Amino acid sequence: MRFSRVTTVMVFALACSTALADSIGVIGPVYPIAEQSALAMIMDRLNQKKQSGEMDRLEKEAISRSIHSVKNMPPVQGIALVTEKSARLFDPTVTVQRNITTDEGQVVVPAGTRVNPLATIGLSKRLVFFDGRDPDQVGAVRRLVQRYRQKVKPILVAGSWWKLSKAWQTQVYYDQNGVLSQHFGIKAVPSVISQQGLMLLIQELPAEDLQ
Repeated sequence: MRFSRVTTVMVFALACSTALADSIGVIGPVYPIAEQSALAMIMDRLNQKKQSGEMDRLEKEAISRSIHSVKNMPPVQGIALVTEKSARLFDPTVTVQRNITTDEGQVVVPAGTRVNPLATIGLSKRLVFFDGRDPDQVGAVRRLVQRYRQKVKPILVAGSWWKLSKAWQTQVYYDQNGVLSQHFGIKAVPSVISQQGLMLLIQELPAEDLQ
């Protein structure tokens, strides 16, 4: 008898809720959700910019900025102007950190071996580091290039290598990120690096003394 009363209450509650739901009906018109995806919005905006010509303008500006940054690299930090002559020797010897092997795995140069590259390949050109923003240095290095041609490698630490290469009709290099200056400990320019036996001679010379 107790079970039947509970069952009766449940049936009555369900019937009431169903009737209530049926009586609410539809309130206003119902529309499907049509939210545009983020990707579709982006593509739509890109198409609009392309049709208006703005996309082409942005691409040209980006290319122009990239070319300008390559032609005009940032100056190497920490480089001063030479005020007096100085010279020092630099030992290019390096210690092999890992075994150098052939494709078959045979060890050619074991780790820990000290190697001086000048013993195998000599430095055929003088490396001249200079600041392309200084007219005195530019003039002095240009005279060196004209006089010795293939015996001098001009390397900028500031200025436009592109403009000088075009003006001099020869390749002018750039010490990008100061890698070479840090390696050789160059702190002032003009600096000239040449070979002396199995060592490198690094000279700091005022522009008027470059010859």
